[in-house]
Amino acid sequence: RCVRLFYPLLVARTRNTHARRTYDIIAMFASSFASSSSSSVVVFGGGGGGAATRRHSSSALRKNDVGALRGRQHQSRRRMSSSSSSRGTTRASGEGTVVVIGANGKTGKRCVKYAAENGWDVIAATRNGSFDDTDIKEEARERVSVKQCSVTSSAAEIQNVLTDADSVIFAASSSKDGGTPQEIDRDGCIKVARACLSSKSVKRYVVVTSGAVSKPYSKVYLFLNLFGGIMRAKIEGEDAVRALYYERPDDFYTIVRPGGLTEDPARGVSACELNQGDDTSGRVSREDVAAVCVECLKRDDAKNATFELFYRDTGKPMTEVFASNANNETDEERQMGPRGQRGETWDELFSGLEADAPGIPQKGEGFSL
Repeated sequence: RCVRLFYPLLVARTRNTHARRTYDIIAMFASSFASSSSSSVVVFGGGGGGAATRRHSSSALRKNDVGALRGRQHQSRRRMSSSSSSRGTTRASGEGTVVVIGANGKTGKRCVKYAAENGWDVIAATRNGSFDDTDIKEEARERVSVKQCSVTSSAAEIQNVLTDADSVIFAASSSKDGGTPQEIDRDGCIKVARACLSSKSVKRYVVVTSGAVSKPYSKVYLFLNLFGGIMRAKIEGEDAVRALYYERPDDFYTIVRPGGLTEDPARGVSACELNQGDDTSGRVSREDVAAVCVECLKRDDAKNATFELFYRDTGKPMTEVFASNANNETDEERQMGPRGQRGETWDELFSGLEADAPGIPQKGEGFSL
């Protein structure tokens, strides 16, 4: 049914051999779902409640955000190496004020809760200006204030919300009522990044995207990208952030790529695994995604780093993870990959992360809607 539904769209959009390749891949992971006996539901991607299905044809990035950066890679890597001596420090617990963009989303709401209960002053930025704090411990609710902010509105409105904050978490994503992937996951992410860089106080920006976002031929990417081009929008947002933060040594971004998102209780830091290179993923609870987003704000090891996040016993190569997540598979004996990170504490988990090559895009080569 999945193949019959989407193949005409693929042919109409490409009219070349890419459509046939995509058809074959969709057929493979459709059969994976058909053979699954698991009833659990796993959602890849961070942020809000769901992907919009509307199509959008606006241009991907502003040329001055990413252009002319590829030829400067050697020089950029040298700068990255020279600045690595400043990494590895930890900020005091509960220091500063964090703004959570998309605070009413499933992941954003958990970011607000975790931050407030761990000593942060939190501004819950929501599209309608309301926020339900009943899930937050009573003694922590006084640390939460609410402001109205839509990432599709003016830059001035966003900048007003960031006044006096020193950190921002972008947990917004497209939804039926909130906007398309191009409006939220790409343009909204970019707009908030610019507001952070224009702010006199904000120094740290964390963006929640998705595992497989740089692998356009992976089953995960192909399936999710059918929903309005959300994966392409996410990677274009990521790459624009990298370009905007190029040669901004006093500013700090981190991109978190969670695997399949679950509604399960948190398992804690010791169950988590980080990976760099977008070649491995798995499943992870939104609770632990929120914890990682907040904890990396306090650690310079996460400065200008991009990493995947999943539970260590669910990790699989990107070529296998779609079926593995569909079948709810686990492997307690699984060995960590060469760029993996594990730890019993947050400091151990983040220690040793590598910063991105400054300003260099990570968008993969290949067909994408």
